[in-house]
Amino acid sequence: MTAEGLSSGQMSRASGLSAKALRIYHASGLLVPAHVDEATGYRSYGQDQVGRGRTIALLRRLDLPLDRVAVVVDAAPDDARDLLLRWWDERRTAAGEGRAAVEAHLATAAPVRDDVRRRAVPARKVAMLTSEPDQASLVPTFTADVLTVRAHLAAQGARFGDEYWVVYRELLGPGVAGRVETCVPYEGTVDPAGDVVLRAEPAGHEVYLPVTARECAFPQIVAVHASTVAAARASGVAEPVRREIYPVPWRDDDPDAAVAEVAVRW
Repeated sequence: MTAEGLSSGQMSRASGLSAKALRIYHASGLLVPAHVDEATGYRSYGQDQVGRGRTIALLRRLDLPLDRVAVVVDAAPDDARDLLLRWWDERRTAAGEGRAAVEAHLATAAPVRDDVRRRAVPARKVAMLTSEPDQASLVPTFTADVLTVRAHLAAQGARFGDEYWVVYRELLGPGVAGRVETCVPYEGTVDPAGDVVLRAEPAGHEVYLPVTARECAFPQIVAVHASTVAAARASGVAEPVRREIYPVPWRDDDPDAAVAEVAVRW
């Protein structure tokens, strides 16, 4: 970062948007640089634009059309959630759910991996929302929840980064809804409000596997979940609770880059 702000490369790394995406969103007016050098054409961005960039990257993961991304990004938190989930319902109705049987079959054939990693984890404070999506609506639901929780934390002056978690309290699948918690770790003093709940997670241990963008989809990710559950049971965890950890902005330019972790914590 310079006195003039973030370069395009720095903005790309901070937001998870590729250089190509930044050019497109500049041209469309969705993410206009704070400054463009008239002589060189070099673009620079303000630090306060990083959050908008990250939100755009999160929404584009769902293939949300650009015109709808603009509406959701600029909407109030409650309106943004409703707009996003309404669009997903429209898309699912139009496309149908004919893939469900094939995906379920592929999931049952997933092999258990033997390269699970282990680590100690510190105590964390998290703000969370609980939802009950099925497999088809999982990603748009927890995306909407992340945006809602981050808006709540920002309004109260809490400190938080890119990271968020999706904790699976119940099994879910095609056409089968299950309870999940979308959690954003934070620092500072925050009051709960509405459906946003605060929780202190104690220090403990975790088995986990990194996941690439290519693997981070159903049914490919099923094998990763099965592997961490098996490793947790081998460590004496009677009832493993699965989670997906998204520690960095989602990247749209490299399907083989690690974008998430599947873990079991105890």
